[in-house]
This record gives sequence, structure tokens and C-alpha cells, in this order.
Amino acid sequence: GVPTELKPAWQTTLGGRLSSVVVAEGKVFVASVDTHTVHALDRDSGQTVWSYMAGGRVDSPPTVHPGRALFGSADGYV
Repeated sequence: GVPTELKPAWQTTLGGRLSSVVVAEGKVFVASVDTHTVHALDRDSGQTVWSYMAGGRVDSPPTVHPGRALFGSADGYV
């Protein structure tokens, strides 16, 4: 069942425009378009697990395939 009163479990500030999120393998993945950075946050706590700054804009959320987060950036790399 879903409780009648919902409240956020956690909140974080990453800054800039963000892509849609992908939740997989216990993490929340999101790209910060303006900072060219992909973030992986712990699904339960919101703490940063890792982040990666690409050489160009990343304006789409990553695709998750067992053990990997795949994304492309405007610098032409995946």
C-alpha cells in the first residue's frame, strides 16, 4: 500500500539544468547539462556515489546496462 501522506526521502542540489533521471542498480543517475557532468546518487540516501565530467554537454540521461552507465556527450565520445 501507499501511505496517504507522502514526504520526500531525501533532497540534493546538483545545480544547473538536469536531464530526466534513471533509477537502476540501487542508484539514481542524472546528467547536469550545463556542467557536462553525470552523477550517480545512492537511491536510498541521495549521497553521491560517483560523478564524471565529460568533455562536452551531456543532455540525455544515461542508459544502464549491468554494471555500466552509458552516455554520450557533445564532444563525440560515448
